[in-house]
Amino acid sequence: MRDLSSAECIEAIEETRVLEARVDGGAFFLRIEHYGHFVCTAIHNGHRMRPDIASKCAWSEEQRLYEEDPYTADVISRMPITVVGGDSRFEYDLNRKPEECIHEEAWGRKVWKKPLSENQKKTSRAKHAAFYAVLGTLYGKLAELHPRVVIYSVHAYNYRRPRMGESPLFNIGTEQLDLRRWQQDIDDWVSALEAIQLPHVDIRVAINEVFFGRGYHATFTVSRFPNILPLPTEIKKVYMDELTGQPRMEILEPLHDAFEAAILRHSSAFRERHRMN
Repeated sequence: MRDLSSAECIEAIEETRVLEARVDGGAFFLRIEHYGHFVCTAIHNGHRMRPDIASKCAWSEEQRLYEEDPYTADVISRMPITVVGGDSRFEYDLNRKPEECIHEEAWGRKVWKKPLSENQKKTSRAKHAAFYAVLGTLYGKLAELHPRVVIYSVHAYNYRRPRMGESPLFNIGTEQLDLRRWQQDIDDWVSALEAIQLPHVDIRVAINEVFFGRGYHATFTVSRFPNILPLPTEIKKVYMDELTGQPRMEILEPLHDAFEAAILRHSSAFRERHRMN
């Protein structure tokens, strides 16, 4: 894996070069094996936080990890184009718009015990902007090469919160999507996920039941690239102990295999449906 700046990544993408890079010192990771018609992202996988602001954070590492999406990168790790966040969402949240990407409060709790300086906020916002500059270049290049592109945007959620009830294993957020245009592709993704089998885990797929797909990643994509379909997909944290952060390998490993197989089935059908459109 190479260390590249975001500017170097943009240059490589513009020249359609393959790459595997730790970008801007590990702010995020990008792998492009070939310039195909689908991308897998795990933008909340990261846990890293700059020391100068970590010392001001009111949350412990364990508390932050609880609200992050660990192992979401693992379930897409063999896919040909992956974009994975390396920094914590508590440093800057890639699923919030630029002016709101720094949480002052999260889940009803203050994030900072000491206020961040303007320079610290500027640095965090610059990292958010660099990520989306690279992502926009990548999506733009793929939109040039393919009539339609699909993004599997993978997240995870805690299900042991009070009043969660019988929540689904997978939740797809579609509020920002043009359902008249993409409904069949959404239905196909539901079917692909419903076909997954895991040991001692009930498989249920829902749309807009727990989360609604309102995040900035989807906003960014649909507002700039009309021929790209983002599929914000939340996975219930059955593959780990959400309280300790420890993986349950007996579930995570088969989930990895099955989830990637679902992506490959869906992306193949997506390509065939839109080949001539």
